[in-house]
Amino acid sequence: MEKIEKPKLMPVLDNLESAVKIWFKNLKKIVLIYLWGLLFAAIPVAIILFLGLVLNLLGNRASLGLGIAFIIISLAGFLVAIYFSIRAYMSIFLLVKKNYEGKELEIYKETKNLFWPYFSLTVLTTIFIILWTFLLIIPGIIYSVFYSFAVYAFFFEGEKGMAAIRRSIGLVKNYWWEIFGRYFFIGLVFWLFGVVIAAPLSFVAENSFFFSFWGGVVQAINFLVGPIVLLFSYQIYQDLVKIKK
Repeated sequence: MEKIEKPKLMPVLDNLESAVKIWFKNLKKIVLIYLWGLLFAAIPVAIILFLGLVLNLLGNRASLGLGIAFIIISLAGFLVAIYFSIRAYMSIFLLVKKNYEGKELEIYKETKNLFWPYFSLTVLTTIFIILWTFLLIIPGIIYSVFYSFAVYAFFFEGEKGMAAIRRSIGLVKNYWWEIFGRYFFIGLVFWLFGVVIAAPLSFVAENSFFFSFWGGVVQAINFLVGPIVLLFSYQIYQDLVKIKK
C-alpha cells in the first residue's frame, strides 16, 4: 500500500522572506498603532512623574500617608501603562485580521473588549507551561509549542480559554518537529540580529552618552522588528489551518 505523503508547510526561508516583506510594506501602520499605545501608556507615567516631583519638592514636609499613597498610585499607573502597551500588541493581530486595512486608532480601540479574554488565555497557557516545566524542562518546551497557536485561534477563529488551547494542540499535532524547527530558526535569526546591532556597545564605556543613546536605538529597533515573528508564526498557522480542514 502506497504511503500518503504528509502535506508540507511553507519552506522556512520563504516564510521568513514573506514575513519581512509584509512587515516592511505595512510598517507605517504598525508604527502608528504602537504610537497610539505608547501615547495612552504615557498618560499614567506622566502622572506618576508629576506626583513624584511634587513629593520631592515637599521633602521632609511630606507625610508617611502621602508616601504610601504615591507608592499605590505608582503601582496602579504602572499596571495601566502595561495594559495600554499590551493592547498595542493585540492591535497587530487585528491589523493582520483586517488585511492591513482600517484606521489605526479604531483598530486599537477594538482591543478594549478583547483584552480580558486575551489576558486570561495568556495567563492560562503560561500556567500550564510552568506546570509542565516543573516536570522537567523538556515537557515545558514540548507543550509551549503545542500551545503556541492558541492566541491565533483566539483572534482569527474566536476561540477562547481551553477551546483555543485545544484548537492549538489540534493544529500542531503531527507537525511538532516542523514547528519547533521553525521557531528555533526564527529565534536564532533574531538572536544573531540582536548581537549585530548591539555590537557597538562592546567598544564604548557603559557610562558614556553613546552607550545610552545606542542602547535606546537597539531597544527601539527590537520593538519595531518584533511583529516579524508574529507574521512568521501567522503564516505557519495559516498553513496548518489549510492542512487540517
